[in-house]
Amino acid sequence: MNSERINSLLEQYRPGYGLPAGFYTDPDVWAADIEMLTPHWYIVGHGSQIPDPGDTKVVSLLGESVIVVRGSDGAIRAFYNVCSHRGARLCDESAEGLRQFTCPYHNWSYSLEGEIKSRRLEVVFDETFDPEAHNLRPCHLRVFAGLIFVSLSDAPTDFDAAYQPFEDVFRFYGIADTKVIRVHGFGATANWKTLVENTIDPYHVPVVHPNFTRTRTPAYWQAAAATRHAEVTAAADQAEREMDEWEAALTQLPNATGVIVQDGEHDEQFRWLVRGPLAPGYESETIGGKRVAPLMGRFTESDGASVFSNFNPLDSLFMSPDHATIFNIRPLAHDRIYWDTMWLVDSDAEEGRDYDVDEVCEFYTEVNEEDFPIWEWTYQGATSRAYRPGRLAPQESFIGEFQRWYVRRLRQQVETPATLSV
Repeated sequence: MNSERINSLLEQYRPGYGLPAGFYTDPDVWAADIEMLTPHWYIVGHGSQIPDPGDTKVVSLLGESVIVVRGSDGAIRAFYNVCSHRGARLCDESAEGLRQFTCPYHNWSYSLEGEIKSRRLEVVFDETFDPEAHNLRPCHLRVFAGLIFVSLSDAPTDFDAAYQPFEDVFRFYGIADTKVIRVHGFGATANWKTLVENTIDPYHVPVVHPNFTRTRTPAYWQAAAATRHAEVTAAADQAEREMDEWEAALTQLPNATGVIVQDGEHDEQFRWLVRGPLAPGYESETIGGKRVAPLMGRFTESDGASVFSNFNPLDSLFMSPDHATIFNIRPLAHDRIYWDTMWLVDSDAEEGRDYDVDEVCEFYTEVNEEDFPIWEWTYQGATSRAYRPGRLAPQESFIGEFQRWYVRRLRQQVETPATLSV
């Protein structure tokens, strides 16, 4: 990591403008980004994906391969996908019903709890061999509302402090009692910050996402994306009245509305949690607004709302009363990312009777397809000699907040570099 190069970029940054190109294109920045992101907790799946002992999920996270496994005792654990002998990968892909991990290189084996158990060691090593020193390396793992979180750091951020504010909403929506019905991922030529900025940008939605735009009222989008000050002011007043009317009619979860959590540049996580109304007649965040699955959690009827939540810059969970969608940004290099989407419905819902998978996934499949070229176009522009950081519009204020958070965290990382726990 070239600290001088990064410090030069930090000096070029101007709040209220886009980031200088090097923040997206420089491999030295990429290396610092990985170190900066490591202490956070990341969603790597849902408990429903590994329901039985011996079920595993192999995930890629910040340059590491991690095995998430349900042990013989039913507990979920995570280990680096690295044999303690010569470092070979233990698993190439997820599996079901394993009884142990066996390295394909020298046949060393490990229990589902990560303890070395191969009897081949008895004839190879003498009494100086320490078996416990050769157990699999664990990763920090927490299960919260059925969601599996992993951190690669020796000293991760405080999980309970970060996510306790989400607990009541997630419990009401019954996320722990859901199941994953589809996972879809694809790669793109882009920097991870390109995607973060896109996902928190309301300014582009009326231009790029017609069906997403229909899920909110005209006043909502005028307030969020109009270009004239008078229009924004009038629309904001109307949107506030619509919010008040929706809140007054609520009978379910009435104390969790509006902006519940929103981190700024001085916070550690860059989290947010927002619950607000959909357009009149919309019961769910779908094309056309109809419900596409049975109600989840404690809902007895649709509340006509949706929830946007962000756990860190890379992981989001969006919820309607009948289904939920998880989005993961997985940085692979300074110019490559992998975007992963998971859809969830109530665990008791039966495919073909209660829901159609394609119908549940239709809305955000479309949104993903609409955003994909923008990620690549924006990154391509940053690589051009003609690129200059443009002025952020008032409607892009949250992007500006993220960029200030990022620059602050990156500056701290350069001043006090950390290391991965491997």
